Amino acid sequence: MTTTSPSPRHAERFTLAMQSALTRSEVVDAYLTHARAVIPAGAVGLYQLDEGTGRVLDMHAVTSDDFLDAYEAYGRADDPVLTRVIGARTALDSSRLPSGQWDRSGARQALAVARYAHSLLAPVMSGGAFYGTLNFARTAVHAPFSQVDLTAAQSIADHVGRALERARRFEATAQRAALIENTLDHLDYAVIITDLGGRVLFFNRFARRAWPVPLGPDGSLATTDGLARAIIDATASFVRDGRRVQAGTACTTGGKDVIAKTFRLAGDTPAAATILFEHSGRQSADRLPDWQVLTRRERDIAQLVSEGLTTRQIAERAFVSENTVKQHLKRIYAKTDVANRAELIHLIWASAHGSAGR
Repeated sequence: MTTTSPSPRHAERFTLAMQSALTRSEVVDAYLTHARAVIPAGAVGLYQLDEGTGRVLDMHAVTSDDFLDAYEAYGRADDPVLTRVIGARTALDSSRLPSGQWDRSGARQALAVARYAHSLLAPVMSGGAFYGTLNFARTAVHAPFSQVDLTAAQSIADHVGRALERARRFEATAQRAALIENTLDHLDYAVIITDLGGRVLFFNRFARRAWPVPLGPDGSLATTDGLARAIIDATASFVRDGRRVQAGTACTTGGKDVIAKTFRLAGDTPAAATILFEHSGRQSADRLPDWQVLTRRERDIAQLVSEGLTTRQIAERAFVSENTVKQHLKRIYAKTDVANRAELIHLIWASAHGSAGR
């Protein structure tokens, strides 16, 4: 009988391939391409199983269709290796079963269809949950799987499980990004998202159609355009002064006056969103509407909030303590029925352009 042992070089290639895989299909391709170099086998497979019923949810394999059909027809239901692997959550091969149990099983008869004699399975855990199994098969001319093979199979299964979880998160993030982009594309106003260095990350459809902004070769905003300069100035102030919001008017290359409100995105995200409207001339973009519900002092504080100043900056500008600013803000929130600064800024911005519903 021929005996083999895993090669460290092949194991390293397998690990690198797993680490490079971004999607589930890439994980599967990397496994099917490199696994047999680590554990020599005539057939190799990756099964996703329902933990409760054992039903096959997905399957990928390198072997003959006749063998796969036979295994599903009468092998899976009588596979003592599979039963033990699912129960014990550890790799196992057919040579370690009690004497005669493997030879009498339906799985052994299914393997014989393709002249396989030895089976090795390893459980795949992904994200803390059972995902399925890795399957290897050898012909009778090869030695049964060894303890070294079992150890390698468990290591491969661990790599596959981690790669599948990374791929799941990556694909979920991509789906969320696509959903957000699709939503932004259906808005009836322009949205431009940039990093804090002035490089465009996203234009929604309205922005591309109504206010195309010239870009440099690397996607950066061209400073020859008035709107681009306004966005660059805003993002620079976020970095330099710690502001969160900046508003102003700008003239585009096409000669249109636009109102631009640029918001630094929440958290540590180094990006900003700019919302654009055509300037109607009825209301200055940087002035607070005359809300009679607020006192003059409260309107002054709200105006400073709309400029993106922090509590400390407002206190310094208004010559009051930070606590006084906070008390003013509480009263402003109550009177305008908003919960926080972001909602207040949005209300100010929307009211300034005649689109607030208050």
